[in-house]
Amino acid sequence: MDSPMMFSPSEWWANRAMIDANEILKRYAQGERIFREIDLSGARLWRTDLRGADFSGADLSGVDFRQANLSSTNFSGANLTGANLHGANLLNTKLRLATLRGAYLEQAELTEADLSEADLSWADLTGANLSGADLSKANLMDTKLNGTILRGANLRKTQLDLARLEMSKIDLHWAIMPNGITHE
Repeated sequence: MDSPMMFSPSEWWANRAMIDANEILKRYAQGERIFREIDLSGARLWRTDLRGADFSGADLSGVDFRQANLSSTNFSGANLTGANLHGANLLNTKLRLATLRGAYLEQAELTEADLSEADLSWADLTGANLSGADLSKANLMDTKLNGTILRGANLRKTQLDLARLEMSKIDLHWAIMPNGITHE
């Protein structure tokens, strides 16, 4: 009987990059959902269906997730710096403490997503839907928000330069603003 391949912690770290995009898709098709702390930086996963997967703590910098179905996926603590999530379905996704610096999220569906304490500085959220999303304590400095829907979103203690925003181009109805007051 073959024993499973086992790595010591230092060997595991050195071998964590062994999984590529094709391997992820193959394992996902076989029912595997846990891909924590893997390195998939720069991978092309355009139009894939990875809903419900767990990529917490993973290095996904520069990954192409355009138009992917990532609903209910866990990206908590993941590095998505410069990732392309244009038009991606991120409904009910966990992005708590994730780094999304310079990420491209134009027209992404982020309804009910948990982005609390996430770093979205320099990200592009043009036309994205963040209705009911939790953005408490998130960094939204220098983030593009034109046409963004933040209806009912929690922006409490969010780093946001309100003076630079074109408020008429953002839907903030019923959003909890950084100062804790509900916008009407």
